[in-house]
Amino acid sequence: MKTRENVRNLRKRARSLVRIGRWPAEPEIRGSIPRGPAKLSKYSHPRTRKVKNGIFHSALTGIYMKILIVGIGVQGSVIATELVRNLEVSEVRLSDIDVGKAERLAERLKSEKITTQGVDANKPDDLLRAAKGMDVVVNASVPVFNLKIMKAALKSGACYQDLALGSPPPFEEALSSELELSDKFKDAGLTALINTGTSPGITNVVAKYAADRLDQVDEIRMRWFGSMESKEYVSLWSPETMWLDMELKPIVYENGKLKKVPPFSGKEEYKFPDPVGLQTVVHHHHEDVLTLSHFIKDIKYVDFKAGGPHNVVAKAIIQLGLLKDKPITVKGVKVAPVDVLVSLTPPTLSLEEMEKKVKAGILVDEREYFVEEVSGHREGVEVRFVFSWCSSLREAQRRMPGASALSYITGVPASIFARMLGKGEIKTLGVIPPECLESRVIDRFLAELAEKGIIIHERVERRLA
Repeated sequence: MKTRENVRNLRKRARSLVRIGRWPAEPEIRGSIPRGPAKLSKYSHPRTRKVKNGIFHSALTGIYMKILIVGIGVQGSVIATELVRNLEVSEVRLSDIDVGKAERLAERLKSEKITTQGVDANKPDDLLRAAKGMDVVVNASVPVFNLKIMKAALKSGACYQDLALGSPPPFEEALSSELELSDKFKDAGLTALINTGTSPGITNVVAKYAADRLDQVDEIRMRWFGSMESKEYVSLWSPETMWLDMELKPIVYENGKLKKVPPFSGKEEYKFPDPVGLQTVVHHHHEDVLTLSHFIKDIKYVDFKAGGPHNVVAKAIIQLGLLKDKPITVKGVKVAPVDVLVSLTPPTLSLEEMEKKVKAGILVDEREYFVEEVSGHREGVEVRFVFSWCSSLREAQRRMPGASALSYITGVPASIFARMLGKGEIKTLGVIPPECLESRVIDRFLAELAEKGIIIHERVERRLA
């Protein structure tokens, strides 16, 4: 009985913990009582469902669910760590083409909830075996496998979730291919929730939060700044994905059309919250721009800009031709420059390896800052929402030893969404990004995010008559 009472107390605390507060050191000017929501596009109209039979398992201590994670890299490890800590999760199945990764993480976490399995995401039969009996399939692998893992989840009767749009680019084709499966997921009574990290992910959530408080959304501008202090190079993301992303032409949505702009264009001096202050940001290729412009009706402008020391390095690498895939001859040997670059870039670290780097003083500090501006109209008055959130290496290590600031602020939101899918809290069917979720789900998500130390600050500006 005490265990049941503890579960009730945890749920009650989560519901009461909506902590969207003011941006520190900034005044808040609130307008009238929210009148929204702003209309979403025809693609995002919700079709709700009753909880699918078997999607969760009642037990003495509460709701139980089984979750498969495909890909035990940086993000998959953080997601798994969060899920095994939760009382409502009964099984976390770790799968990777390198089963040793899954086994090492299982040894580190030492939880009876964990099972491991070797899976080649290129082989549908492997994926189906891994997904058998699961309630949710979380795709934490590289996006090139999105469609194959989506189809395996659908065939096995599980909800699906991923962190980013499929590749190879362009994103438009990737999104279209995934949305083609939407009716099949609806007919099966399932949800496929795409883009569920921090960006995309949290960026989509706060856009929806603002849209619910506006009659019309006009513009969304996303800004990110990342910095690291380290005595040696440390990869925070898949090297291949990271380098190739830098070369892609960013997309900007303007006046009803998507357009591609040159990499590192749109230079802007943007003021982040203290202690970051004024920083240079440039256009960066990101899927948030594509889905937000697709699903939020009548929006006029969406962009994403990024800043940080890595931009200078990446621009030089592109100018030197090190991302070209056409082989060149070096001392009689043909080699593609990009293959050399990716091979020389250190792979991402496991939680254990990252923890050792931090303790040894090699990785000294890392910080990630996000700001999102959502502008529109409410009762005929111009209103602008400014949201900001951040993550530091120190805080990530305190909450989850071995996590980086980036992996924590990406993996934790994904773990929350996975539990919400498993519990049947998300009622909207089909293939959807977070901006299509029900408003009550958005509020609950933000409450749980705050519990994990990811607090979103809000400033509201209203133009006085």
